[in-house]
Amino acid sequence: MFAEENLPRVLIIGDSIYNTPSRSAAEELKGRVEVVWKYEVSSFHSGSALEHFDELLGDTKWDLVHFNFGLTDLMYRDPNTKTIRAMSKEAGGVRVTSPALYEQHLRQLVTRFQATGAKLVWASTTPIKTDYNGVLDSGSEIEYNRIAAQIMKEKGVAINDMHAYINASEVALKSNNPLSFNRHPLHPPIVQSIITILKLD
Repeated sequence: MFAEENLPRVLIIGDSIYNTPSRSAAEELKGRVEVVWKYEVSSFHSGSALEHFDELLGDTKWDLVHFNFGLTDLMYRDPNTKTIRAMSKEAGGVRVTSPALYEQHLRQLVTRFQATGAKLVWASTTPIKTDYNGVLDSGSEIEYNRIAAQIMKEKGVAINDMHAYINASEVALKSNNPLSFNRHPLHPPIVQSIITILKLD
């Protein structure tokens, strides 16, 4: 976090794949924007973010919130534990969030985000190209991205199409790990969306 006075404050919310790109975005925008990504499990999926919403935003007045929920929502988990623990569907795992519940959560989250007065950018969920040891379904993000896109259109929320960005990269698509993209940098579209929305050009 850069505690510089009078700079626009940007909160990036997403699961663990946003760790490195958030830091890179903060470095690239240093002196122009204060970029914060909170490494909290509560931000990793839509239900938990809704439950811990006030804690997630804290007391800071955010100028922009760049957010995504998807990969963890799509994961299969152990149905017998309160905390989310990955479990393949073959072993009895159940999906963290159903499509209907995902839509419900996103609608509530967007309403609460908008109530803060912050500008919003939704980041589409990145491609899932393999079943990843049975804890994800290949291509399952497509349905959830459609749900999210419809909500964002209705609510007037800008979209950073991270899904299209990864699909346009041959290097990134060679990775069989949906949490890694062969070190292909994820921060450029994040930086650009921040610059565009905050009119920093």
